[in-house]
Amino acid sequence: MSTTMTTIEALDENYWCGNNKINGSFGTKTVLSEDSIVGDFDTIPLIDVAGIFSPQISEREKVAAQLYDACTRVGFFYIQNHGIPQEFVDAVFDCGKEFFDLSFDDKMEVYINNTPHYRGFTPLGGAGSPGSDGQGNMNEAFDWGHDSKLNDDPNDKFVDPHMRGENPWPRQLPKFEAVLSDYYKRMRAFGRILARNVALSLGLEESYFEPLLTHPGCSALVAHYPPQEIGSRKFGLDGHTDAECELQGRSISVTVADTTLKVFTILATGDVRALEVLNKTGHWVSAPPRKGCYIVNVGDQLQTWTNGLYVSTMHRVLNYSGQERYSVPFFFSANFETIIKACGFLQLQYQIDRVVRTDAMN
Repeated sequence: MSTTMTTIEALDENYWCGNNKINGSFGTKTVLSEDSIVGDFDTIPLIDVAGIFSPQISEREKVAAQLYDACTRVGFFYIQNHGIPQEFVDAVFDCGKEFFDLSFDDKMEVYINNTPHYRGFTPLGGAGSPGSDGQGNMNEAFDWGHDSKLNDDPNDKFVDPHMRGENPWPRQLPKFEAVLSDYYKRMRAFGRILARNVALSLGLEESYFEPLLTHPGCSALVAHYPPQEIGSRKFGLDGHTDAECELQGRSISVTVADTTLKVFTILATGDVRALEVLNKTGHWVSAPPRKGCYIVNVGDQLQTWTNGLYVSTMHRVLNYSGQERYSVPFFFSANFETIIKACGFLQLQYQIDRVVRTDAMN
C-alpha cells in the first residue's frame, strides 16, 4: 500500500460551516493515492422508500431502519420509488442543456457574482480549488434557490441581504423559470417527508424536525461536466462534504444560521458515471447512476444534529467517461435562522456507539 496523497484535517472543537458555527470532532479522513475502486462499504446501499408514504407506522419503520444503517455506515444511499415522476426530472435536464448551449455572453447575463444571493451562472473553472492553470473545477453550473415566489410559509419573517433574494432567470429561455421552480417545490415537499423518516430512524418523533423546516433554505443547481482527459488530475468537482468546514476558533458559543449547510442532498445523476465517494479505508468508490433512482447523501447539518452518528461523507466528480455529464443536486436545508447543535441524547448515544465499535476492533 502506497503512502497517502491527501489528508483532510480533523474537524476538532468548534468550526464554521458556511456562516454557521457548530461544535464537534469527527476525525481525520485519509485519501489513498490509488485511483478509485468499486467496492468496500460494501458498495452504496439501495433503499426502496415507498414505505415513507404509507399510513402504516410499521412500513415507515422498515424504511427508517435502512436509513439508519446507510447513514451510520456510508452516508450515501440510492432511493427508488420516491414518487417524483421522471418527466419532471427530464424537464430540468432538458432546460439545463438548453441553458449551457447558450453563448457565453448570454449565460453571463445571469452571472452568479452579479447578485449577492449566490444565484445564477458559474462559468467553467469558476468554482473550487484552482489548479496549476489557475482554474477551478471542470464544470459550469446554474444555481437557484428559495425566493419570494417559492416561499410557502406565510409566517416567514427571516430577512438577510445575502441568503435571501430573487433568482435571476435567463431571458432567452421562457420555460426555464417555470420548470425549475416546479421542480424545486416538488423536491422541497419530498425533502420534508424524507426528513420525517430521518427523525424516525433516530428514535425521535416523526415531527421532530418540522419546526425547523417551515421555510427551509433549500437550493439547487444544474451542472454540466465536460469530459476530462484520463490522468489529467483536474476535478470535475473536487473532494468535499455538503458543506465544507473551516477551523476558526475555540469559543463554545453557537451562532444563528444563514447558511449553505445541508441536511441532505438529493442528486439526480443523469446517465454518466463520474461520482465517487470516499469510504472509511480511504478509497474512492464509484457511485454509478441507477435508472429511476436518486442518490441521497448526509449533509453537514445532519451530521452535526446527530453529533457525528450520521456521517457526511467526502465525495468528488471525475468525468473520464468521454461524454458530457449533467447532474441536478437538490440541497435540502433547515430554516436559515436555525441554530445548529447536536440533539442532546444523541451525544451520549454516539459516544457509547463509538466505544462499542472501538472495543470490537481491539
